[in-house]
Amino acid sequence: MLRAIAHIICGFFLFYTSVKTASASETAVIYTTPISLVMTDDPDRPGIGYEIVTALFEQTGKPYKIVSLPWARAQYMAANTPEALIFPLSWTPTRDQKYTWGVNIFNNETHFITFNGTKLSAEVAREKHIGVHLKSSWDNWLTEQGYERVYRVPGEGSELIKLLRNNRVDAWYTDTIIAAGVLAGLQDEGITYSDPIQIFKTYLASHADTPYPYLANLQTAMKELRASGKIAQIFKKYGVPPNY
Repeated sequence: MLRAIAHIICGFFLFYTSVKTASASETAVIYTTPISLVMTDDPDRPGIGYEIVTALFEQTGKPYKIVSLPWARAQYMAANTPEALIFPLSWTPTRDQKYTWGVNIFNNETHFITFNGTKLSAEVAREKHIGVHLKSSWDNWLTEQGYERVYRVPGEGSELIKLLRNNRVDAWYTDTIIAAGVLAGLQDEGITYSDPIQIFKTYLASHADTPYPYLANLQTAMKELRASGKIAQIFKKYGVPPNY
């Protein structure tokens, strides 16, 4: 009798544990980092990427948790946490095998930006000192293309602006959305963009070997949100033309 009761208690405990585990795994863990106009701490303007991702999960009805970390750390966590997600992660050859490329949330053009009126080409920029966000897609691209004079900093924004103004770097390599946010309000007639250098596809990506199990639902939700005009509305809110 005691043995039977013990089996029942043990069985109940295992069932309860499995339910808790299954329930916990239903909540998507999404890593990100503060990036101008894409992911911010402003509750009224939390960023284009943030608004798209939260709209996707509201559309699917799936629970989620967004975790903001420094960008290098966010990528490490997403690459090493089964079923984890990360945004805004642009595809590069360097990253290809490290993630599952789940939902293309937007595309973006990159530029070399100078503060002295000089319009650079990709070839001329090879001879210049280029500032870039550490571990960003743009950092990957410069390395993949063989650029050697690259100055990497842990964030976009004030530090790179300071480097440009102090002539510590000749140009800043970044994308259209980030540049629009960082440079907004700056009264500097010398700010000059190169012609578009590269178009990057930016994703809500996931763990390479054990991806988030409902990526197909998110992909369907993205099609629905685009068709409804919701994605275009998000871009309009931030004054950025949609690109997808």
